[in-house]
Amino acid sequence: MLLRHSVVLLVSFLIGCGGDAAFEDLSAESSLGTRQDAVTIPSQGSSTALDIGCWNVEWFGSSSNGPTNETLQQSNVKDVLLGANMDIWGLEEIVSTTAFNNVKSQLSGYAGLVASDSSVTNGSSYYSSSEQKVGILYKTSVASVQSARIILTSYDSDFAGRPPLEVKLRVTLNGTTRDIVVIVFHAKAFDDATSWQRRLNASNALKSYLDSTYPSTPVVVLGDWNDDVDTSITSGKASPYQNFVSDSADYFFPTKALSDAGVASTASYSDMIDHQLVTNELKSLYVSGSAKVYRVDSYISSYASTTTDHFPVLTRYNW
Repeated sequence: MLLRHSVVLLVSFLIGCGGDAAFEDLSAESSLGTRQDAVTIPSQGSSTALDIGCWNVEWFGSSSNGPTNETLQQSNVKDVLLGANMDIWGLEEIVSTTAFNNVKSQLSGYAGLVASDSSVTNGSSYYSSSEQKVGILYKTSVASVQSARIILTSYDSDFAGRPPLEVKLRVTLNGTTRDIVVIVFHAKAFDDATSWQRRLNASNALKSYLDSTYPSTPVVVLGDWNDDVDTSITSGKASPYQNFVSDSADYFFPTKALSDAGVASTASYSDMIDHQLVTNELKSLYVSGSAKVYRVDSYISSYASTTTDHFPVLTRYNW
């Protein structure tokens, strides 16, 4: 396989996606002000199906990394989250809980939490106030949280100091109620062999956990996998997630079709590194062909420098 990353691009990627959990001093938190140039993002949601999105929001709320205009980034993120009209969002690289709460307060009909929230079991033990965190948003008319916890903490290093957030949701649509498990995670970055090995270790741990814990439960795992599912971003390596791809009886990547089609999920690289994985209980509900990378950069000026270097990834399920 050809080496796909130049040194210059790699440096940009490492800054944007993060390697191990990164800590920083947030001396000033930006609040979300009123903008006259708010963008209109066309809705991708349906009133009768379950719409799920994941999105890396690049050092969200950090004063020293990512987009430099914090108010503009928060406004753009708010416009996308509200406009796209998903029922459930998994988010990565949330640094400032203040920024997250500012945006959440402007998303009418949504509730949510980040991994460090006091309601999350083990949350504050593994996620500090100043590092990248994963989180979830959901429509309160569709879902309610039954429990939330941090899982696979013994593999903390393999998950780059970002062990997954597991949220059990009760979802009601069309008069039908089902309990589902949503797992949001942000895998180890970088294309060196050591980072690939840690992603592989984390993947094996995650699959073993799902096999034993949820053999017959609808589960969706979503986030920034920092690698592709067809072949790895690490030269000469298979995808570290081949274990899931090979077990087609139990697991399904709706987003693999995007990899196969050569679609990219970031603004700088040709790889599809943001994915959604479902167990077979949800695969049967998946709306064929609904997986998409939502190119919201068509609506936001200088998107990659003002908002994030990743695009939202969306899927839909009959209910």
